Amino acid sequence: MVVEVASMLDLATIQRRFLTFLTEFRFNGELVYKNRVNEMVANKSRSLIVDFDHLIEHDRDLARSIQLRPDYSMPALKKALLEALERQDPEYAGEVREKALKNQQIKGEVSGFAEAASLIPLNVRFRFPQGSSVRLRELGAEHVDTLVQVEAVALRVSVSKPYLVIPVYRCVKCGFMEPGVVGLTEVFAPARCPNILEGDKCNGPMILDASSSYSINHQRILLQERQEELESGVLPRGVQAMLTDDLVDKVKPGSRIRVTGIFRAYKPAKTQSERGLETFLEINFFELAEKDYDVLELSQKDLEEIRRMASDPWLKEKMIESLAPGIYGLRDIKEAILLALVGAPPVYLPDNTRVRGDSHILIIGDPGTGKSQLLQTVSKLVPRGIYTSGKGSSGVGLTAAVVKDTRGEFMLEAGAMVLADGGVCLIDEIDKMDESDRSAIHEALEQQTVTITKAGIHATLNARCGVIAAGNPTFGKYLRDRSVADNINLPPTILSRFDLIFIVEDKPDDERDKELADFVLKVRGQGQISVPYSPDTMRKYISYARMNCNPELSEAAAESLNSFYIEMRRKSESPDSPIVITTRQLEGLVRLTKANARLRLSQVAVAEDAESAIRLYKIFLQGIGVQTLTGEKADLSTVYVGKTSEELGMMARIDVLLAKMLEEAGSEGVLEADFKQRCKEEGFSERDVEKFLEMRKRGGMLFEPKPGRIRRT
Repeated sequence: MVVEVASMLDLATIQRRFLTFLTEFRFNGELVYKNRVNEMVANKSRSLIVDFDHLIEHDRDLARSIQLRPDYSMPALKKALLEALERQDPEYAGEVREKALKNQQIKGEVSGFAEAASLIPLNVRFRFPQGSSVRLRELGAEHVDTLVQVEAVALRVSVSKPYLVIPVYRCVKCGFMEPGVVGLTEVFAPARCPNILEGDKCNGPMILDASSSYSINHQRILLQERQEELESGVLPRGVQAMLTDDLVDKVKPGSRIRVTGIFRAYKPAKTQSERGLETFLEINFFELAEKDYDVLELSQKDLEEIRRMASDPWLKEKMIESLAPGIYGLRDIKEAILLALVGAPPVYLPDNTRVRGDSHILIIGDPGTGKSQLLQTVSKLVPRGIYTSGKGSSGVGLTAAVVKDTRGEFMLEAGAMVLADGGVCLIDEIDKMDESDRSAIHEALEQQTVTITKAGIHATLNARCGVIAAGNPTFGKYLRDRSVADNINLPPTILSRFDLIFIVEDKPDDERDKELADFVLKVRGQGQISVPYSPDTMRKYISYARMNCNPELSEAAAESLNSFYIEMRRKSESPDSPIVITTRQLEGLVRLTKANARLRLSQVAVAEDAESAIRLYKIFLQGIGVQTLTGEKADLSTVYVGKTSEELGMMARIDVLLAKMLEEAGSEGVLEADFKQRCKEEGFSERDVEKFLEMRKRGGMLFEPKPGRIRRT
């Protein structure tokens, strides 16, 4: 923030001018701070929030003195606030004075106005105007001991603990009390008891008397630069920060906050011989800067361009063409990703249940089909896009973790999905993640929260983001005679949480291969490519759409989805029929329908939006089609339980046959060879029987009492 140069004010002047500001400043004819002081009294609060732009408007010299010398000014500000309280409510002001006198008694000898006023248990907190923030990586020597504002992400948050303001030490030998000396980060205790006993010094050892000391709560957090501020290839800058008194326990890891604080520099005791200083931010005030989506600053020209784009009947096709233009084809996948970026508004039910509006998309493709490049391109297209690789991220790296800091204290650290809250998380190579790590994202995918209970810390963090993931088939190439669960190294419980799953196969095709070769040679060889909209324009349009459009289903759109759902369910009425749609897929269709409407900047989703969503869903069903005994068919059982309905029926018949043989055999069990022979006679293939036995043994339902024999547990 820039304020004009003025002479520094003394404490008496600061107190007088600030009291005048509190009692006389008007905004729109209202005595703003007189009302806020009344609210303090009503709520028994210890803190008054002052808008710094009000202070600049009223008294620019006072504002500059406070900003450049906050430590010097704060005692006078507290004294002025206490006087304002006395004018409004003498009774409450008397309670505050009693606490201040008690602190002075604990302190002992108090020298001067500044030290006495600093012991008043009140806080004056300053809220700087938006747009006056300093970038976290720009904090330097010129900002030390001044009030600054930064916008950042709270990456780690510790548990709150008492913080010594006035430490009191007691002699073990004679019980004499002596206050310690407080530094910026350390407390210095008296070496020996100074009490005089019978003409001689006691010299007894001194220990901290916590009950007699004056403490307030404090909490340490690690602030990190926001993702959208980072340049490519630059490590994010972080700074330690400290919350005190009534600010503690109000920040969760992953929260985006706008912080006003004093930038401190100090010399750690262990590095006294070095010239470098350590820094931290002593937070004076913060507010959550949370939005469902980061709003980009839009000029009038940008708004006119957005309105012109929305009126274009070919808008959707042009945006699909502008999405990852360096990748050939994949038109349907790009459409689905575009709808996921735009998203749908969440739905809040009467019981406060939140139904997610973000769509999750999974892309499984043969090597070399452009999946990773597509995800990396999309991550740069959204203001809050977090790209991570499944192999390089553990489960806690995706969700949240409890970590130890340099002091050995446990802190809660946000993972990629929590940091992407309100945006999109892009997970590449999701199939390469360890099984234990994959299980950590179940809750984050559906409930969009992360609950963690470790090291005495229990917390629930928001992970309200869409997930776009990509991976390779289990066998290197996608095999059509195997189920989706066989081809994808992911458990059905995770697969079922994706709204759309796309299969990208690399099949030889003369015409397509020629077009692909021409495209690659043109783009990679000559660098020639033109798109309707630039990435910057796409970012602005998507951000505007998400913040200003919350469409609802029209009766026509609801009827289209209803008819499609009932029609598809009828195909599953017979026991042997495959399942092709469930209520989870219907919810996904609603999200895609609303996203189509939001893309047009419409507040109402019409039948055409529903038809567009249904078309993508049919492509998804076609993609997961499995070559079965009766031909290729779509079956959601492959996603939900890892097997087709046909395979489930066959497994059930084998299970009945095994139960019958076990009943005849008695307690010793059945010879495995006899069971396989009997299955062969009944018409079951050797591969199906082996798969059945492996699944039952791995699930703990069968065991071998003797070599070669099997029985139920």
